[in-house]
Amino acid sequence: MGYDIPLFDLNYGREEEEAVLKTLRTKWISMGTKVQEMEYQFSKYLGVKYAVGLTNCTAALHLAMKILNIGLGDEVIVPSLTFIATVNAVRYVGANPVFADVTSYDDFSIDPSDIERKITTKTKAIIVMHYGGFSCDMKRIMKIAKAKNILVVERGRKWGN
Repeated sequence: MGYDIPLFDLNYGREEEEAVLKTLRTKWISMGTKVQEMEYQFSKYLGVKYAVGLTNCTAALHLAMKILNIGLGDEVIVPSLTFIATVNAVRYVGANPVFADVTSYDDFSIDPSDIERKITTKTKAIIVMHYGGFSCDMKRIMKIAKAKNILVVERGRKWGN
């Protein structure tokens, strides 16, 4: 049986093509004015002083692990259904990923009940990933995290306790 659900549908038009060409012609594709503009607009949208554009989610999650002082011997609970970047970021800092199962066959987001079962004294953080149109139960996850004094990383955002 094949997998019939498309993971994405690219529908770039002329406008996107022209924007890419304009950026390429500046000879600045990683640190140019478009990146600065995106960082400014993003910080404004979030209501924060600064925002930093990174190359990909792997880099963002790695940076989050470093900022949160996650390191050797620490445990980070991650979704069992995720992209390898999630696990790589945890391993890059010497921590151990602990896989929590999905909620159900009908909801592929991380299961709060399994998160709760997987918490140990070494657990320092939980990385959540909303998947396939299913949002994680953030209220329940945050309640668990707050009770156990564990940080939560969501799409590069740190939730404090």
